Amino acid sequence: MKRLLTILLISLSLTSCYEIKSDDAHQTFEYWAGTKPPEDIVLIEGKYWQSAHWTREYIMYLKFKSTDAWWNEFLEQNFIPEDKDEWTKPDDSPNWFKPSDNSIRYGIKDDLDLGSRYFRDTLTGISYIYEIQF
Repeated sequence: MKRLLTILLISLSLTSCYEIKSDDAHQTFEYWAGTKPPEDIVLIEGKYWQSAHWTREYIMYLKFKSTDAWWNEFLEQNFIPEDKDEWTKPDDSPNWFKPSDNSIRYGIKDDLDLGSRYFRDTLTGISYIYEIQF
């Protein structure tokens, strides 16, 4: 029994020792959302990094096209309002992360805001998400 407990503790401690990285849009979505993408989303680009720490620190970039209904429900469920303040794109953003001038920017402003922003092009329906959690 003691040996089994020791093996279990070692296994648990090792599972959080590796960071996660992906440049695949589908993997990025699954790491971020914890589920496969719904049928009303077409994933285009993605980049994901997660720390090896148990607190699940991560940085995620995603480019996709979804239905208006999915986008609106996403904003509503996560209480994400429109953001009209200044925002600077992070220096480490991928080359493809280029929300158009036709995009509306959304973001939650509170004491925990680290700069996560959500964009939706009003003409094409292409959306971009930059989300950071530390």
